[in-house]
Amino acid sequence: MNVRESAGIALASLRSNKLRSFLTLLGVIIGVSSVIAVLSLVQGLNRFVSDQLMSAGSNVFSVDKIGLALEFNTVRDRLKRRDLTSDDAAAIALLSPHVSVAAAEREGVASARAVGRALAGVGVRGVEPGYMELTDLSIARGRAIGETDALGNDAVCVIGSEVADRLFGVRDPLERDLRVGGRALRIVGIGARRGAASGNPQDIYVLVPLAVFERMFGREGSVTIRARSREQTDFEQAQDEARSVLRVRRHLRPGWPDDFELVTPSMVLGLWHTISGAIFLVTLGVSAISLLVGGITIMNIMLVSVTERTREIGVRKAVGAKRRDILGQFLIEAITLSAAGGAVGLTLGVAFAVLLGVLTPFPTYVSLVAVVLGLGTSTLVGVFFGAWPAARAARQDPVEALRHE
Repeated sequence: MNVRESAGIALASLRSNKLRSFLTLLGVIIGVSSVIAVLSLVQGLNRFVSDQLMSAGSNVFSVDKIGLALEFNTVRDRLKRRDLTSDDAAAIALLSPHVSVAAAEREGVASARAVGRALAGVGVRGVEPGYMELTDLSIARGRAIGETDALGNDAVCVIGSEVADRLFGVRDPLERDLRVGGRALRIVGIGARRGAASGNPQDIYVLVPLAVFERMFGREGSVTIRARSREQTDFEQAQDEARSVLRVRRHLRPGWPDDFELVTPSMVLGLWHTISGAIFLVTLGVSAISLLVGGITIMNIMLVSVTERTREIGVRKAVGAKRRDILGQFLIEAITLSAAGGAVGLTLGVAFAVLLGVLTPFPTYVSLVAVVLGLGTSTLVGVFFGAWPAARAARQDPVEALRHE
């Protein structure tokens, strides 16, 4: 059995019947390209989400009313819980020895206006001093909101770089007035530019002291508490301390369930992996159908090839070819056909993933695992669906084959 010769025969057949070859391999091409493209997108998003969650530090956790619930009834029930307050955040910071900083946060949306320009849909966050230490936000110019601002209920703000660009252009925004939701605020800081994430701009925000936020949006509403442990090794203990403080403040008896939720980066990442894994499995199922159709088509073509080359099989057996030689020849041809489709599908899948990363905000990552998976899958399709035609060719009786017209 000559592997190179068998592969050459298969490739010559592809070149001589281009349309038939394309239609034969179309299922394999679609299946492999879709697997590569989706796997590259999922891996890119996984890396992006992981980087975003860990950017503020893996020892930061948050506390809120709802947590990571996605089911409607669960969310509805948790919304009925008592609100968390800034006093809860202060109690955690004061009474938890392993918590280095804790701060409350509330969010809203309003329009912003300055120097005759307006910007709608700006995310407004009411924050406490120390908030910048608990997020991946940093100050490019000016200063952050501090203790003096919180104690004095000063109408000051820190704006994102995109807000500064759109409302002030080339002017320096520092110490200028900005009207947010009809209230005048003095700009004391500009956040460092972070760019867009999955199509969502991250620099369109206004940070104000929490007390100012409550005057703008009202005091009704639960805060989200962010906290950081002193050391990474203290992370679990810091969470236990925060939970104990809140249970005491909310008068929860031993054995009663928490009426609040602690959320850690690993929990968010685990939820994301579950969602992305489900998306990939669905896509894999659709791709498997394409590969099945492609494999059946390859098997059909190989059966036709065996029939067309019956006399050739008889001649080869007559001059000494053994059954395993005939089996190996046709099996290699089937694998070559399928691998050729896999190579085309791999190229198209990688090209699509690269273009998706360049032309859209979605992050993609083409890994060696994706390449090996694409080529390996197409090869296995060739082995599985080429086995029967190859076995049928190997079982041909040389005398009968030589009589075949």
